[in-house]
Amino acid sequence: MKRRWAPDTTLHLGDFVDLSSLMGSARRDPDSPERSTSIREDFDAGLNFIRELAPQIVFEGNHEHRLTALQYSPSAIVAHCCTAAKSEIYNACKDLKAKWVPYDIEKGWHDLGGTAFGHGFMFNEAAVRDHVEMVRKPIVMGHLHRVDRVAGRSFGAPVGWSIGCLADIGSMHYARRQRSVTRWQHGVAWGEYAESGEGCTVNVLSPVGGMWRYPV
Repeated sequence: MKRRWAPDTTLHLGDFVDLSSLMGSARRDPDSPERSTSIREDFDAGLNFIRELAPQIVFEGNHEHRLTALQYSPSAIVAHCCTAAKSEIYNACKDLKAKWVPYDIEKGWHDLGGTAFGHGFMFNEAAVRDHVEMVRKPIVMGHLHRVDRVAGRSFGAPVGWSIGCLADIGSMHYARRQRSVTRWQHGVAWGEYAESGEGCTVNVLSPVGGMWRYPV
């Protein structure tokens, strides 16, 4: 799609790696199956995806933020692993000349045409609406793994989009007992924005019958 459309701007909204073995539950429980998940394999797959996509803007999601949070772990091995991994991410972004947006509820947004793009922070059933009302403008977010469109309860009814994910949903075993998984869906977003900051259109596409049918 990117080769055929040649967009001016490409963004990755975060969570290009999983890092489930760094979850608190996995580190505390010696019997957790997530402890055996290969960080190197996961990390290489995520960085290779970013390099192939070649975005101009890369967001730190809550999964990448596990590295940030554990850089000062009392475990020297964990701290070294996370610091080295963060360095690899920074170098990949530098090679791509991509802007890195940290996982910060106030600063972790990028505006295009008056719409705020970000990874997302809340994850309840009303999360898209809550983000719109918090930011007080239209938003596009990832984080929730589901496709959703909700207007905020504000003057002008600004719209929020959750654009799904590109993960292998079936392999995310730590979430397979949660009812919310039934809403998870693959998706990508594209659109047009005015550099003047006065307009942004958003379109979200999900596969039908396992086929991606782009309007190109």
